[in-house]
Amino acid sequence: MRRPLAALSLALVLLLPTPSLAGSGAADLATDLAAQQVFERSHDKLVELLARGSKPSEIQQHVDALLDYEWIAQAALGGPSHYAARCGDRCAEFQALLTELIRASYIERLAKGDKATVMYLGEHVREAATKLDTKVTLEDGAGKTKVIEVDYIMHKVDGAWHVRDIITEGVSLAKTYRYDLNKLYKGGGMDEVIAALRTKLDELKDQK
Repeated sequence: MRRPLAALSLALVLLLPTPSLAGSGAADLATDLAAQQVFERSHDKLVELLARGSKPSEIQQHVDALLDYEWIAQAALGGPSHYAARCGDRCAEFQALLTELIRASYIERLAKGDKATVMYLGEHVREAATKLDTKVTLEDGAGKTKVIEVDYIMHKVDGAWHVRDIITEGVSLAKTYRYDLNKLYKGGGMDEVIAALRTKLDELKDQK
């Protein structure tokens, strides 16, 4: 049986792959570059940070510049038209916890030492969003490899590109959160949602 919040997407970790040739260009999200160019620059900067053993907080700060946590939080509770009504005076608390959970999930996965190489397949520009297609080859500590298709849905907000959804093998991160949190909300409202987020965070911390 599928547990709510248990299927935190591996795609979050794929924002920080380790390619065979590390770039050194700094990310520049607020540009007129195409989404793929911006994503690649951000990717190269993250590789640079990892290669020099930067602090997790420094790496996460860079990831935060790319991910649109506010949009993800709103989508998780049914979209902007339902968000305020559902979370009420706990919206800020909910968004902070969900953001922390995404970060903590990344750190937990990163500690496993997985390696990945990314192949950029191109981008599909639409009026509402741009989809960046990639193919990721993962290698675990035992030397086993797995190829995964990962698509990034990117939007431009105030002149800067941000990732609003990550689709791994056809499974949407935004829709997964929406499904899991909607189930919790129907069971016990925001109290249940907040409690579940806190429990998941505690579980991740206990694993360290």
